[in-house]
Formats: sequence, structure tokens, C-alpha cells
Amino acid sequence: MQPIIMVKDELLIAGLSGIGSDTGAVWAEFDKQYKAHPFSEVDENGYEVRFDSGGINVGFSVPSADGIGGFSAFSLPAAEYAVFDVLVANGYDSENTAMDQWLADNADTYSQLELDGRKYVVEFYGEKFRGGNQPDSVVEIWIPLVRRDSHGQ
Repeated sequence: MQPIIMVKDELLIAGLSGIGSDTGAVWAEFDKQYKAHPFSEVDENGYEVRFDSGGINVGFSVPSADGIGGFSAFSLPAAEYAVFDVLVANGYDSENTAMDQWLADNADTYSQLELDGRKYVVEFYGEKFRGGNQPDSVVEIWIPLVRRDSHGQ
């Protein structure tokens, strides 16, 4: 599995935080609160930031933290990302082995970017995501990267 490599500017996400094992409940609460108190988002895509420590942040990209009401604003730094497509019907973790292998195979060029000492990935729910039970629904997994210098550091 070969990812697409893309560069993204800083990303500001307004939403809610929670525990990865309660992802569905966190999204449900976000949807409920957003319907009651909508804010201006950059696009209609959903973002889920998952940390290796088990925490998550879910929500929408916003131009600024102004006007987001009771939601929290979460900032991701500008970064280069390896973007993998995951067919939801196969399970959200169905490509984890392939992604880990790609990172290992490219360890001379890239390491995974950390935020506050924690590794993270972004699940991007864009136009390829057609819902959780559609056979052709795809979620993009963005792995933030840091380019190593020519000495492997």
C-alpha cells in the first residue's frame, strides 16, 4: 500500500475530546451539541485526531477559535502527511499492518511527528466517506511525518 504524501498548513479543529474506546459516543455528543450551537467551519469534512495514548479529538476544521461556543479548539501543526485510504467495510484498523510496514520501510526518510510527546493520526471523513455501513465508504488516515536529514536524524 503506497500512500499519497501531502503537505497541510496548520489545522484548527473545533469539537470535543474523549477516549478512543468511546469514539461513537464522543461523535454523537459532538453532533448533538453542534446541531444546538453550530459554528462556522472551513469545510463539511469531519476530523478525528487519535493519539497513541488513547485520547481523541473530534470535530470540524475552523478558521479561528472565535465563535465556537462551548467547544474546544485543538490545533495541529503544519505538517507533511502520508495519506492512506481505508475501506470502512474492512474495519478501521484493517490497514494498520500495511501502514506500520510503510513507516518501517521508509524510516530512513521519515519519522512520525509527535504532538506534546504523543504520536497521533488524523482520520479524515471527506467526500470518499459515504457512511459507516456503505461498502464503498473510505476514510483517509493521515499520518503526520517529519523528514529525517541525510544522516537519519
